[in-house]
Amino acid sequence: MSDKRKINFCIDLLLYGVFAFYILLSVLILFRTHHSTRAVNLVPFQGIISYLSGNDLVSGQDSASVLHAFAPLNLLANIFIFVPCGVYITLFKKDKGIWKNALWVFVISTVVEIVQFISKFGIGDIDDVILNSMGGLIGVLICRLLYLICSDDSKVRRIIAISAPIFGVISFAVLFLANR
Repeated sequence: MSDKRKINFCIDLLLYGVFAFYILLSVLILFRTHHSTRAVNLVPFQGIISYLSGNDLVSGQDSASVLHAFAPLNLLANIFIFVPCGVYITLFKKDKGIWKNALWVFVISTVVEIVQFISKFGIGDIDDVILNSMGGLIGVLICRLLYLICSDDSKVRRIIAISAPIFGVISFAVLFLANR
């Protein structure tokens, strides 16, 4: 095997390994809390406004101190958890179209919320679909920008293979520190 093929094999191994680890962590994060009853929010922006205003969506009571501290982290986490999804979908698909790949992220996020509702692991929430889709769109745009800058698939794959683990470790460290 030539040196170039060995390097490409190592890059692919790293890409797919990090992608598999991302999927595993996402499943663990998205399906971590089992509820005794099913719950769903189908009113767009209701949960987001509730978080930011300090009103508990479930009880209707004002719990500003808890929610205001939790709201930015929860909203950002829902966005950032799907950024890699957008990057990897764009990277792995032949069609690099922004809206087609963003639509795939939307579909995946919708399926996740439906499964959360059905399984009672999490709460089905249209706001999560909106925020996850925003994150996925950011990921698609990041990947497309890399293609515009590099114009070479192997360079983009190399950049993502190197940067994904670094950003992943930083992201989980920030989440860990914020949840202490």
